[in-house]
Amino acid sequence: MKKVLITALSIFALTAQADFLGSAHNWNNGSSDSFKSAVKAAEAGYKANLAVNMAWRDTGKMIKEAKKLNAAGKTAAAVALANKAYAQTANATAQAAIAGKAGPLF
Repeated sequence: MKKVLITALSIFALTAQADFLGSAHNWNNGSSDSFKSAVKAAEAGYKANLAVNMAWRDTGKMIKEAKKLNAAGKTAAAVALANKAYAQTANATAQAAIAGKAGPLF
């Protein structure tokens, strides 16, 4: 009896949480195109970095260059460059968090 009860409760708990994130959460940013997803993530991160004045110098240039490469038909290189730009935005965000705590320690 305990096994049936535990199984039933487990199934109920999993089905109740299956749609917990809702429709607003989309892991793929609404696109099956890898370039569009990469550029969208890089641009969003870059805008967030600009908002806190911690954007890195070359990130915007990298995003523009990735768009040019994609327009020229070099999709693999464009995705790689967009992913590098996204990595820079993630590193800039981490740097902003650390820079807020900077100062002398007495």
